[in-house]
Amino acid sequence: MTVWTVIKRFLFGWIAAGGLLVIVSCVKYREFIITAFLNNTWAWINALMPVVIILVGIRCMIRAVLK
Repeated sequence: MTVWTVIKRFLFGWIAAGGLLVIVSCVKYREFIITAFLNNTWAWINALMPVVIILVGIRCMIRAVLK
């Protein structure tokens, strides 16, 4: 058994334990995760929508002038 084998086993063990913890957390706290994701998604949409509307308006004005 080499040092590299010990290091690999240690890292793979932590990766497996972390993956298992993520899966358990996602199952146990799925409602909280979904709510947080949806709230953040709607916050981004609400923040970007005025910018998108302004850019579309400017584009329409430029196209109208250049026609």
